[in-house]
Amino acid sequence: MSGSDKQKRSNGNKQSDILVGVALLLLAAVFLYVGFSQPKVSNDYTVTPSETQVYSPEFDSTALSNSSTAQASSSESYGAQEVTDIAVHFPINLNTCTRDELMAIDGIGETRADSILAYREQLGGYTSVEQLKEISGIGDTLYAKIAPYVTV
Repeated sequence: MSGSDKQKRSNGNKQSDILVGVALLLLAAVFLYVGFSQPKVSNDYTVTPSETQVYSPEFDSTALSNSSTAQASSSESYGAQEVTDIAVHFPINLNTCTRDELMAIDGIGETRADSILAYREQLGGYTSVEQLKEISGIGDTLYAKIAPYVTV
């Protein structure tokens, strides 16, 4: 091998090394762009106490007297319950809350509220909010929805 052959090979090696280096820099730039262009997602949230009122429609006396017979028959056939105004301050304590307070949370109806209270009696009181997941019908999705509104 002559000196010019070695020089050509070393030039070729230098060029391929430079090409690999440039490719790695471009790849790093793409990863940095993708990494920093994504919005930051925080799993840390703060729950501030708030007040919620349950809706209770009010009727005037004429509308009430005109529909009293219809209401009586529908109340008997469907077991309708009277809705009362209650003020609920969140988060509510699972060990001291009432059925109505639980029902003020979106996603908890009569059946789930009764299940939560029955499980509280069975346990002798909750020690962790995550124990709600042990109740049939309360999965991860519903738990994530109601967890900010309850405490122990």
